[in-house]
Amino acid sequence: MVAGCATVPEQAYYPDPRDARTRVVAEALWRAARAASEDPQAYSFAMIRTAQVRAYTAEDATFYFSEGLAAQSARVIDALVAHEVAHELLDHVGTRRALSQSITGGFTVLGVVVPGLSALDLAANPLIVRAYTRDQELQADRRAVEVLRDMGYTTPRRVLADALRAAATLNEAEERGPFVAEPGLRERLAALEPLEPVALTR
Repeated sequence: MVAGCATVPEQAYYPDPRDARTRVVAEALWRAARAASEDPQAYSFAMIRTAQVRAYTAEDATFYFSEGLAAQSARVIDALVAHEVAHELLDHVGTRRALSQSITGGFTVLGVVVPGLSALDLAANPLIVRAYTRDQELQADRRAVEVLRDMGYTTPRRVLADALRAAATLNEAEERGPFVAEPGLRERLAALEPLEPVALTR
């Protein structure tokens, strides 16, 4: 439902600044950036034409948010935007790119010693990067909790958990296998435990 990426998602477009969906996402991104002690002016975003709840982080503090996300409650938008800001704060796109390049370089060197071995990079690189990306998602969830707390939420873990559940419910069911880049919902919710008491929810 939410994942870091380094490429432009399909159906992405530059939003009309006057559109209500643009304004609500821009406000959430501005507040999350400020909460993270970042310069909101350095952040930019585009929209994705889909009713599913999606959010992605690209290079140079650029984000992609779906129309489906913009239609959600302020709490859901804040939580998922905070998650993407966390990816940026942790430089996940840059570190994932560096990892991929180092793996390719290693197999290239091996290919000089053992001809043909460099071709293994085509299979090994995606698997290793995907495993690393799964860890990044959990790291971003933890950092997002801090961002949400600084945005004024008294129950940030519960807010993020509720947003993840809402996104999973609204999105179409997707087949998951051992090679997907993101951890499953159950794993992400477990990592957020213990949640704050419901009575304290903002």
